[in-house]
Amino acid sequence: GDELREILSARWGTKPDRLVLGNGSNELLLQVFLVFGGHGRRTLLFHPTYSMHGRLTQLAGGTVVEEMIGLPYEVTKERALAAMAKVRPEIVVFTTPNNPTGGEIDGDVILAVAERFPETLVLVDEAYSDFAGKSLVSRMDEFPNMVISKTFSKVLAAAGLRVGTLIVHPDLMGYFTAAALPYNVSTLTLAVAARIARDEESIGHRLELAKRERARVFAALRRVPVIEVFPSVTNFILFRLRNEKPPEVHTRFLEQSVLIRDISIWPGCDGCLRASIGTPAENDRFIAALDTVFAAPAARR
Repeated sequence: GDELREILSARWGTKPDRLVLGNGSNELLLQVFLVFGGHGRRTLLFHPTYSMHGRLTQLAGGTVVEEMIGLPYEVTKERALAAMAKVRPEIVVFTTPNNPTGGEIDGDVILAVAERFPETLVLVDEAYSDFAGKSLVSRMDEFPNMVISKTFSKVLAAAGLRVGTLIVHPDLMGYFTAAALPYNVSTLTLAVAARIARDEESIGHRLELAKRERARVFAALRRVPVIEVFPSVTNFILFRLRNEKPPEVHTRFLEQSVLIRDISIWPGCDGCLRASIGTPAENDRFIAALDTVFAAPAARR
């Protein structure tokens, strides 16, 4: 994994020995909750957010404490610090950009929490950060209690490789080295991952294409009067139905051969659906389907 560490650390502006590689980001996230969580320990989450953080907390034997932010998803410094003071968790998780809402959490909010509560592990999930062009990696030397998670499954389009990365302060590296499974990522996987990560031109092209297509899909959704669309810096867009039921709208999209995600059962996401940004042709089909899906009932017959 030395070659991959060199490539990734150069891109992210850190040192190779700060990187922990794993068999997908979920394996590494579980490692975080096993090492710093567990029985009698609490993880603070700001909902709605990535559901796996709660599941992995519980799998490690810990307790999830939820602070409901709702929509629009705006985690302010005052709200975050108040929740931290109330809960005093062993772990707090910030997902930025956030899944499923698509927006960012201000880096100053996260750093304020890390500074004010040095005894708490601050886990920053940056799975979608490449799309936003922002990261807190450059500030890690100042905050030994901060760990950043990244993945190959988003902008690198290599989910099947199962390669995840943690960026860890030297003060914490010993804990992760002790807890890591030996030979958890195959030599073949590491070689392929290094080749993909080295191709900066293709990565840049995918990012530019995703941004252009996101703007196009967002504009199309904004023209639909019966939904509320939330700004996104990722490769998906969240929108909320004003009156209709998500399962029914989801079915109507399927009838147009368009698959989107019904996330209305997620905490804080009542009435919401999420559309991923695909290829230009896929996005054309989604945009074309909007008129039919959201037409008046009589017009859909």
